[in-house]
Order: sequence, then C-alpha cells, then structure tokens
Amino acid sequence: MTNDVECFSIPNKGIDLNIANEIYNVGIKSLLDLYAHYDVKSTFYFTGIMAETVPEAVELVKSHGHEIGCHSHSHSESKYLDTLSYEEQKNELKKAKKVIESISGNICSFRAPSLRMNEDTVRILEQCGFTSDSSMCSQRFDGPFIFGSRRELKTKWLFAHRKPYFLSYESLSKKGNSKILEIPISASLFSYSGNTMRRSPFLFKLLQKQLFYESKKIEKPSVFVFHPHECLDYKNKTNLTKENRNISKYYMRDMIKYQLKSKNLGVKSLELLDNVLKCAAEYGFEFVSASDYEKEYKNKGVGD
Repeated sequence: MTNDVECFSIPNKGIDLNIANEIYNVGIKSLLDLYAHYDVKSTFYFTGIMAETVPEAVELVKSHGHEIGCHSHSHSESKYLDTLSYEEQKNELKKAKKVIESISGNICSFRAPSLRMNEDTVRILEQCGFTSDSSMCSQRFDGPFIFGSRRELKTKWLFAHRKPYFLSYESLSKKGNSKILEIPISASLFSYSGNTMRRSPFLFKLLQKQLFYESKKIEKPSVFVFHPHECLDYKNKTNLTKENRNISKYYMRDMIKYQLKSKNLGVKSLELLDNVLKCAAEYGFEFVSASDYEKEYKNKGVGD
C-alpha cells in the first residue's frame, strides 16, 4: 500500500492549501484506522509543502508505524520534475527532503509528482540520499489522456520491467547500475490505483485478479496507489467549470477526466478500499513499506 499525500483538490483540478487540514483530519485519519484493521504497513509519500503545512500529519503517520517517503516539494504542474532543469530538480528534492526529515527523521523512498521524472532525476535521487523510487507504472496506457511532456515518459511505461529493478542513467525503462531500486506501480493497461478502483469497480476487480495471479506466479510485489484526498466528499466545494478555468486550456477531455476522477469519492472510496485490503489479506499478501521491501530485495539478491 502506497499513499501520495499532496494538497490536491479534485473539483478545482489543482493545488489548494485550504484543504490540507481536511486531508489530514478526514483522509489520513480514516486511512490509518482502516490500515490498522488489516495490519497494513504502508508508505506515505508527502510533498514538502504538505508536510510544512500540516506537520502533525507526518508525525501521526509515523506514530502508527508507517513509512514516510518524499513526493518532491510541490505538486503543481509548473514543478513536475520532467519539465525542470537538473539544478531546479535538485533544489526541489533537497528542499522537500530537508522539510520532511525535520519532522520525520531520515527518509529514503521517493515517488515523483504525477509520476513525472526523467533520467536526470536518477542521479539527483542518489545525491540526495534516496535509495528507492516508485514512479514507473509498467504497462500502463493512458491513450488519449497522454499530453504535453508526459507523452515520451508514459510511452516508455509500456516497455518498462514489471518486476523491481535498479534504474539506468540512460533510460528509465531499462535496468541499470544506479543505486536507486525502482519498485514499479502495478498496472496492466490500467493502473492499480484508487483512481481506477473508483472509476470502474468492475474493471478494477478484473485487473486486481490478474495482478494478484501475476504476483504469485513470478514473485513480484503488487503496488497499489491511493491518495488521502480521495476520502473527501468535496460537498459545497468549487466545481470545475468553464468560468473558473482558463478557456484556452478547457477541452472536452478535461471534463471527461474530471467526471471520471469524481466518481465514488468520500465514504464510498473507503468502502471500496476496504474490499481491496480484504481481498489482499485473504490472498495471503504481507503488507510492507517500500523501504522494507527494498531491504528484503537487496538482502536476498532478488532479480530475474
């Protein structure tokens, strides 16, 4: 179980610091209760801004025995790592790590905002003291929703290794000699995530069945992604409209994506997640953090 913790508002389709406390009081606390019920140990990837805004959220997650990871400093589109220069990326990661570690102590696990990074990121992760990443999403296909600078990266996902591997300095989808262990997010055209789970519970069940079988057959971890802000119901929050969006950026696909992302939020998302955890427990999975898996991988010399 992995959790990306950022101040993101689904109705406003962007960063909103005003909901940080609600994400903490409703989203994170609800998840901690649910994880405790199934004896789940997970990783919470915090943005530096979220940690800085609500430091008690980091403290509470750590006190429950979960791992604190890094989700860069900002989750705004202007700070996606694949759009930044080497030095800009380095500044973002160093700033985030300093903020988060001032609250949680040493951290070593990373996930890029919106899963967007490039080959420069690998060297920067090493320089900043990270030892694992979980940003690649092997065999995920975004189809018409691929746009902008993400196109090249997300096309690479189709050819990336499904089992964990050490990242290459030349290509994110190939094995290499870096010290960064890539723990790919599980996928098979669709990502194993809260977004897929909420958009189409029936499709998600088929996906989960396939991924569970694959994990057992080739001994690979199933990596699920959830966001605490999916636990919010967003009632009386601003809705996405032409009036509150830049008209030049308003496309039909944006509305389609918004409608899909808005399905089964709040209590319903927790009910669906409860079923995911129940199925995983019944299947015999052990819930471990990214750093615990990394240690096991390196100790056993796991590989193809």
